[in-house]
Amino acid sequence: MTDLTIETTRFREWAGGGLGPREGQWECDYSQWPAWHRAVLDWVVGRHPRGWSEAETGHVLYAIARDNDAQYLVREIRKRRPGTLRFLARAALAHGESDARWQLAVELGHLSGDDEAQALLFALSTDRNEYVRRRAIRSLAGLGVRAAEELAWAAWHRDDEDQEWARMSALECLRELESPRFDALLAEALQDTRPFLRQHAERLRAAVAQKSGRSDPAFESEA
Repeated sequence: MTDLTIETTRFREWAGGGLGPREGQWECDYSQWPAWHRAVLDWVVGRHPRGWSEAETGHVLYAIARDNDAQYLVREIRKRRPGTLRFLARAALAHGESDARWQLAVELGHLSGDDEAQALLFALSTDRNEYVRRRAIRSLAGLGVRAAEELAWAAWHRDDEDQEWARMSALECLRELESPRFDALLAEALQDTRPFLRQHAERLRAAVAQKSGRSDPAFESEA
């Protein structure tokens, strides 16, 4: 039995030993993270993913998903084995948890000039999970991919229980891409009744005004 299997099994046994449903960042309470990190990274560095079994791929994706607070594993895999990161993203699209998919979307956004990474991000931008879609679109915008503008625009208008957060992210994408649509949506967000979206829009307005060297009328009126 490999260290990867041993350490993953240990975590699963620990996770299954609690009483009642787990909430919040419960994975952080696990005391054997260093050993699990080592086992996963030794496995990733030492073996080409073409030789992995479905179960072994599942172990790595499960570890990434559980590491969603620190995001250490996925970041190290991208640094050490970017090809394996792409492999894992393909696998996660088929059967990975959303907590693995969104982290992979973030790290794929660091692979500039990589056509396969961009293709994977486009696939993740249509994910069934809103947070995965959001992070994929943000990564595409960060890479300067112009198609991210349409994706952000669509996210703004899509009905979703997390639309407040989706709209905040859409504004960031449009701002980063210097989209001509940004000003209209910023004005709409400033009038929105949802407090976090409105506050985010106010911060963006102030940041844009500061960058351009203009005063923000809202702050002038309060002086």
